[in-house]
Amino acid sequence: MTKGNMDTKITEYGEFIDMVEKLGFMTLSNNCINFTNLEDLTLKEQWHTDLPSDPWLWRVSIEKDQKAAYAKLFDKKPGFISLEWYPKFFAARRRGRSFSELYSEGLVSNYAKQIYDLFDGQNILAAHEIKSLGGFTKDLNSKYESAMCELQMGMFITVKGTKQKISAKGEPYGWPSTAYTTVEAWAGNELIEASYDIHPEDAMDEIIQRIREVSPNAEMKKMRRFLGF
Repeated sequence: MTKGNMDTKITEYGEFIDMVEKLGFMTLSNNCINFTNLEDLTLKEQWHTDLPSDPWLWRVSIEKDQKAAYAKLFDKKPGFISLEWYPKFFAARRRGRSFSELYSEGLVSNYAKQIYDLFDGQNILAAHEIKSLGGFTKDLNSKYESAMCELQMGMFITVKGTKQKISAKGEPYGWPSTAYTTVEAWAGNELIEASYDIHPEDAMDEIIQRIREVSPNAEMKKMRRFLGF
């Protein structure tokens, strides 16, 4: 499998789904290892048109349609992981350990824990709700962004559609905000349990092998940065 000819563009949502499922994972835009990404696969004039051919809409639809996960998954930037490959990434990144175990080992930041704790008893939280409930004022925005990347890269939370802002009068306003849920809630028991049968090192090897098939010149240092392990 190779990256292929990027002069051949995809124009339909179904083609995008097929590509993600074929590769196993993909980024939204250009990345440090020159791996296949949605931006390169499509024409610039397709973007932000609000038409069915708009890739900006596809990134939301693929998660909504439960064809792939969408979150900041690669080098702290947005990307997609197919359902088939999701257990492999979960095994490689979580290594069979819970959030509390990783936090007790000092492998998770305090700000990430502050956000993750908000999901206790809450299935879905929008970005604006997380900031409000977590006390993330404007001067803490960089801490918020860093912690959200940490939680998504670590596969603790993931994107779950969008959520409308509601005023004090109970009226919707503004643009919808990206919503999140825990990975366990999004993936469900079947995908999570499938990861338990995969040794973390084997999962890492398989993921790296797929990268080498698509981007044979990728340096190991950059691959590890890309993957977060």
